[in-house]
This record gives sequence, structure tokens and C-alpha cells, in this order.
Amino acid sequence: MKGRIALVALAAAVLLMGCAVPRSHTSASSQPATSASQSTASAPAAPTASAIAKPSATAASAAWTLSINGLGPLKLGTTYGALRQQGYVTAETGDCPGSWTSQALQDKGVSLYPSGQGDSAVLIEVSVTKATYATVSGAKVGYTMSQLKQLYGTQLTTETKNGNGGPFKVANVHIGAREIVFYFPYGSTIADTDVVQAMIARNWSADMMGEC
Repeated sequence: MKGRIALVALAAAVLLMGCAVPRSHTSASSQPATSASQSTASAPAAPTASAIAKPSATAASAAWTLSINGLGPLKLGTTYGALRQQGYVTAETGDCPGSWTSQALQDKGVSLYPSGQGDSAVLIEVSVTKATYATVSGAKVGYTMSQLKQLYGTQLTTETKNGNGGPFKVANVHIGAREIVFYFPYGSTIADTDVVQAMIARNWSADMMGEC
């Protein structure tokens, strides 16, 4: 009888001790997890290499637009000595000045034309014959006359130039002493559906002779 009483007393003591044990270990283990998740959610993501590269690529692309001043760094009036140092033109070989344009530029549909000879020659014309580059307003080779009208409105005019084969029509944007010429297939009447074959930044002139 005494043994049974002692056993019951011992069991009761164990139960009381169990009730007295703090349960902070469960909340303690979950608390750091909650803090970690909050920290992870609020921490800014590290920029990826592609994200870092995009701004510079965009900036470079924006710089290479065709305007009345030239194409990107290829400014009208720049000496061929300076252009040659930068790798944009090569040695003067052959009779066609357009062939002196670097192969890298030619591959992108760009041809440069000088006035004069040697390093003192100056850039007077930049021609683009591929859709690689756009004008400041967004026009590209391959655009129709109708699209040019939408982009330029009343700035866009049609004009007759004197060419090697006689007079021909172009569309152009004439600002001050310079112009951007939109060249269409030779003999075109420049209907709304006619397509631009070349865009040329140059000093305005009524003459537009073939270089070669």
C-alpha cells in the first residue's frame, strides 16, 4: 500500500514538472525563420551582368542615329585624318571614295564621302542603305513615303535633284544649310507606297551626282 502511494506521488511530481517546462524552443526556432524570410524579401536583388550591360548598350544605340549633322560620331566636317585614326576610314585606294569607308561600316550599310584628299579631306556626306540605323525621328531604310509623312509631317518635302542620268525626285528634310535626303528607286514618282532605298545626311544641294 505504501509502495502504491509512493508511485502515485512520483507520477504527479513528473506531471507538474512537465507543465512547468517553458515552450520557448518552438517559438524561438520559428522566430529566426520569420526574420530570415523578412530579411530575404526586403533585401534588393543583386544586379545581373545582363542588367548592368543594358544601359551602355542602349546609350550606344541612341548615339548612332542619323541627323542633319551626320551619323553618331561621324559628324559632317570631320577631317579624314581624324576618321582614319578612329578606324572609320581606310587608306585611299581605288577611285571610289565610298570604298575608303571601313569594312565594318560598309557591312552595316554605311558609306562616307569626302571633299578633298588625304588627311585634310572633310566628311561631306553619310549614306545609309540598310535598316541598321534610324534617323532621330525613327525613319529607316525600307520605310514607305506614307510612313515618312507620319513621322515628319510638314517638315518633309519632295524635291527634284540633278543627277548623272538627269533630274530625279527625292523626299527630304531641309534644315538650315543641311538636309536628310530619302532616296527612292530611280525614276520613282514618290507615291505613298514607294519604299526608301537610302538615307543621306549632307549639305543641301540641288545636285546629287553618283560618286562612282
